[in-house]
Amino acid sequence: MSIEIKELVIKTTIVNRPIDKDDDAFLDKKVIKEEILAECRQLMQSILRERRER
Repeated sequence: MSIEIKELVIKTTIVNRPIDKDDDAFLDKKVIKEEILAECRQLMQSILRERRER
């Protein structure tokens, strides 16, 4: 079964803050990646749920 995604909305907030360590930057990127993936999973689950209800 294939799923077609017709719309992808990405909301961002840009914050200027000093970076003290490279480790912090790496952790921030990892956290952001996990948040994006979690949101994508949630959206895909809601799409699949809607398709099953029809």
